[in-house]
Amino acid sequence: METILFIEDDQAVRKNLGKLLSLNNYYPILAENGIMGLELADKLLPDLIICDIMLPDIDGYTILDKLSKSDKTNTIPFIFLTARAEMESLRKGMTMGADDYLLKPLKTNEILKVIRKRLDKKILLSGKTVEAHENTSQNLSPEDSILITVESKVRSIKLKDIVCITSAGVYTYLHDVELKKCLIRKIIKEWMEILPPSQFMRIHRNAIINLSHIKNIDKCQNGTFTIYMDKYEDSLPSSHKYSGAIRKKLFR
Repeated sequence: METILFIEDDQAVRKNLGKLLSLNNYYPILAENGIMGLELADKLLPDLIICDIMLPDIDGYTILDKLSKSDKTNTIPFIFLTARAEMESLRKGMTMGADDYLLKPLKTNEILKVIRKRLDKKILLSGKTVEAHENTSQNLSPEDSILITVESKVRSIKLKDIVCITSAGVYTYLHDVELKKCLIRKIIKEWMEILPPSQFMRIHRNAIINLSHIKNIDKCQNGTFTIYMDKYEDSLPSSHKYSGAIRKKLFR
């Protein structure tokens, strides 16, 4: 799950954006001031940072400047958040190296569009995407293997060793039993076309699980489930769309 650090002193804005990120399968890290934001960025190395320009302790320019000078954080995409009346300030931020900006009041579709655009660009620039090769005409079983190419090196992985697959926009993360995480140039829908349905199940538009690696399942009051997998530290929520199929298959 991709992590997004949001640095914003307005509690309501911070809370609402955090909720929006969670609902769209991002992991939000929330900071109420600039000092906290810098500490969290250095410690947790998020996949992307959204930062308000005007903060009570240090401003967004100072934060961007410090992050840009650190080898640990200088490649993290940085998005400024600003009011429309502060466009001159925004131009200063962009010349300092900010990757993009969002205008207040925030619009849900615009937020998600800008975030995905910057994360996908980061993925492409990293050069660490991988290819998955398979024969879609075959009826694959859990004992079968597929080949993935990681940084020009071909690696074979058995389907039974895949713990789960999570979405990253037009890419997906493949998580295996060795705690390795590979970025694959393939969307969730394409995975569902080749994975054996007896072993793999889609639980959300952003996640597929290997049924043999389920550690625990919690039933939620709204009829969905929270699923915990072996060798995968995050919990995986199901959506209402797939909860009926989960109930039918796992609780017969």
